[in-house]
Amino acid sequence: MPSKIPPGSTLIGRMQIYRRLVAIPALRDSYVRKFAVAAFVSAQTPLAVFIVYLLIARTDVEQMYPLLAALGLASVAGYLGTLWLLREILVPIDLTAEALRAYLESRQIPDLPVHFPDQAGRLMEGTQYTISQLNETINRLERVSDSDDLTGIYNRRAGEKRLMEEIARAERDLESFQVAFFDLNGFKGVNESYGHSAGDACISHTAALLQLNTRRGDWVARWGADEFIVGLHRNRALRQVMERIVAAVAASPCEISPGQELALTLSVGVAEYRFGAGKTGLLADADRAMFEAKHLSKEKGGSHVCYFHEVVTGTPVRQPAAA
Repeated sequence: MPSKIPPGSTLIGRMQIYRRLVAIPALRDSYVRKFAVAAFVSAQTPLAVFIVYLLIARTDVEQMYPLLAALGLASVAGYLGTLWLLREILVPIDLTAEALRAYLESRQIPDLPVHFPDQAGRLMEGTQYTISQLNETINRLERVSDSDDLTGIYNRRAGEKRLMEEIARAERDLESFQVAFFDLNGFKGVNESYGHSAGDACISHTAALLQLNTRRGDWVARWGADEFIVGLHRNRALRQVMERIVAAVAASPCEISPGQELALTLSVGVAEYRFGAGKTGLLADADRAMFEAKHLSKEKGGSHVCYFHEVVTGTPVRQPAAA
């Protein structure tokens, strides 16, 4: 919604008195003290003038003492009351400062009262409006920056962030997880033979199938032009999930143009996180398994899934995962 605050004139030229008060060391860090000075000057100047008048106009000093004492006490009481009132009136400024600090430190959206029509009310309303709009903008930019433009899934930056979160969780809880590295076979040839729009269709189609065939707690990220990573959090049915994904790709050709479909195949490398290996070690494991699957796909055709622990022991599954 648009702000209710009307555009105001430039007030920077009226900052001279404020600057002079700030230059006084005792007043530099306290807005309340500046108000106190203003209240003191406004309240005590008339009293001082009155006392001088009494001293000049009357000669009986002893009779003047009770009157001067009463005036002094009344003046001090009024000054203290003014300070208390000023402190309470300045609460909107304190609330506004706390709201800004809370948002900067913890992204906490304030709930400032916005129905007061004076300057303090407009300050709170303006702060509430600005923080709300800023938060919406930041959220929108975060969604855009974390999403792949073509597929809507995580892009590589967001995927790396999610991967680091998974690694930190695994190291903390001592519970491992798996990642699957997917590579679309023959993608370069698709672009060369059918055009980049066909390649984009294949990428979007594969991303959609990966999302449809993984669990709610798993995540999918586009890692490169035709590469994807799927994070599988403590999945005890890992082989079944991989078989389901590969079967779904085999059973669902991609429509690259009206009436024209293209069968897709995948090379998949799967690795389980080894404690202490970090992101680099995990990705290297998955990449090594994926290249073994890529070799099998070139040699025998079809989609293949290889698991890192089988590759390093020399006993990888050598049969196609799906025709």
